[in-house]
Amino acid sequence: MEYFSEAVGLNCFDFFVFDKPDALVEGISTGRDVKFESKVFTQKKGGWLYFQVIYAAEPEMLIFKDISEKRRLNEAKLNLSTMLVHEVKNPLGVLKTVLAELIEEEDSPEKIEKLWMADKQVHRLERIVQQIEYITMAQLGLYKPKNEKIDVLELVEDVLEDLQHLIAEKKIEVVRKIDVQTLEADRFILRTILRNVLSNALKYSLPNSKVLLEINERELIVKDFGIGIPENELERVFERFYRTPMAVKMASGSGLGLPVVKYLANLAGYEIELSSKYMIGTTFKLKFRS
Repeated sequence: MEYFSEAVGLNCFDFFVFDKPDALVEGISTGRDVKFESKVFTQKKGGWLYFQVIYAAEPEMLIFKDISEKRRLNEAKLNLSTMLVHEVKNPLGVLKTVLAELIEEEDSPEKIEKLWMADKQVHRLERIVQQIEYITMAQLGLYKPKNEKIDVLELVEDVLEDLQHLIAEKKIEVVRKIDVQTLEADRFILRTILRNVLSNALKYSLPNSKVLLEINERELIVKDFGIGIPENELERVFERFYRTPMAVKMASGSGLGLPVVKYLANLAGYEIELSSKYMIGTTFKLKFRS
């Protein structure tokens, strides 16, 4: 790197101070390639910076990639998420209670309908805040996955009942192929992943079409025949708040469903495969730990 050209040929520990040097020391002593992120102090830059550090044993070289700006941006996003959850959650709870009381006391069908519309939007906001909270908890390491015995059919019925309004509205047939009775997993994680993925499949499917759901002991598969995702946007759908232009036109959403899925899958040690063809459909696979 141009910043550290004067370090070429020198002992890296004479030039840099590593926050956590163990990974690099182990790589050098064992002759193995290593790649890790670390906080590094440099006199030239006058402070601590975040780097991706790559040690290559053959030919021997040490590569630093400055990720300080990316790290600061991620921390800012995390702080914003934490603040948003804290500041919005309680007022939403109060609104829900007040609306429930008003609906109970109101006699006018016209006013009740308007109150129900307001209540629906409050619940939508609550789901958005809850998903932000899930992401934040996963990032901070505050949620530890549990190992529970889950009745798969019961879980599927629970999620489908929750999404019945979408199924009925678009007249979509959910074709199920459940080849396993129980799974050992975290119920909260598995239910959230299944609900978010199915919700997306239903939202972006064409009316009177089908959504295929398959679960076996190795994987969970959801396949739809909807608008699909352009190839150049496949990676971006896991970014928080990102929605493809076509998705924005077709259905309302927060852009948090798949980011939550990704974080929770990583937390549980699951592997995600996403394939899609624009205007043909999308297939989502969640591979369980073997």
